[in-house]
Amino acid sequence: MDEIVVDATDVIGSVRLNRPDRGNSVTPAVITEFGDALQGLCDTDEVRAVVLTGTGSVFCAGADVREMYEVYQGDGPDGLMSYLGDVWMPAVQRTVRLIWGASKPIVAAFNGAATAGGLDFGLACDVRVAASTARFAESYVNLGMVPVAGGAYLLPLVAGLPAATTLLASGAFVDAGRALELGIVNEVCEPSELGDRARWWASELTHGPAETFAQTKAIARGVSAPAFEAALQESLKANIALIARPEVRERILSVMERFSISAARRG
Repeated sequence: MDEIVVDATDVIGSVRLNRPDRGNSVTPAVITEFGDALQGLCDTDEVRAVVLTGTGSVFCAGADVREMYEVYQGDGPDGLMSYLGDVWMPAVQRTVRLIWGASKPIVAAFNGAATAGGLDFGLACDVRVAASTARFAESYVNLGMVPVAGGAYLLPLVAGLPAATTLLASGAFVDAGRALELGIVNEVCEPSELGDRARWWASELTHGPAETFAQTKAIARGVSAPAFEAALQESLKANIALIARPEVRERILSVMERFSISAARRG
C-alpha cells in the first residue's frame, strides 16, 4: 500500500497521507515523500492548487512512535535522542518549509485529529477546512518539547497570542467548533462534505493567473518569512537542548516503555 497517495488528474491536485493503521503518523521517510509530492504538484503546470489530507479518521498524529521505538531498541536512549535531533526534526522542518513557501494555494482538509506536527502542517497551509469530527492539539508539551514544525510561531498568527499560549502550554485538545472560533480553521463541515468543501476553497484561490497568486503570496508572507525561518531554527535549537535535559529525556523514554508494554500485550 502506498503511504502517500497523489492525485494530479485535475487542476486541483491532492496529497494524502495513507497510513490509517498508524493514525497517519509520519517517519522521516514518509514526511520527506509527502513534501516531495507536494513540490511535484506545485511544479506541474496543469495543477492550480493542492489539497492535503489523510485517509481514515485521523489527519496526522505527528511522529510514528513505532518507528521511534525501533530506533530506541537498536541504538538505545542516546541513539534515539541523536536520531530525533539529527534526522527526524530536520525532515519535519523541511516539509513544513515546502508547505509554507509553496507557490500555489495549499488547502488542509482535516479529516480527523491533527496533533503536534500534524497540526503544524495544516497551520502552514493557506486555508484549513475541518470535518466536524476533527480535533486539534499542540501536544509536544507532553514530551517536554516545543513545536518543531513552527507551531509556536504559526498558531499565534491564526489564533492570537493569548489563546495560542494556552494551547501551546497545556497541550489541550480543541474540537472543530472551537477551532473555527479561534481562526485555526476557515470552515467546519460534515465529514462527507470535506472533499468538496476543500476543493471549493482551492478553486476560490485560483481565479487569477498562477504567477499572480505566487507573487501575491510571496508579498503577503514576505515580512513573515524571515521570522518563520528564525522560529524554525530556534525550535530545532531549543528541542536539541531540551532532549538533553533529564526530565525531558525521561518523558520521551517513558513513551518508549509504554509502547513496549503495549506491543508485548498485542503480541
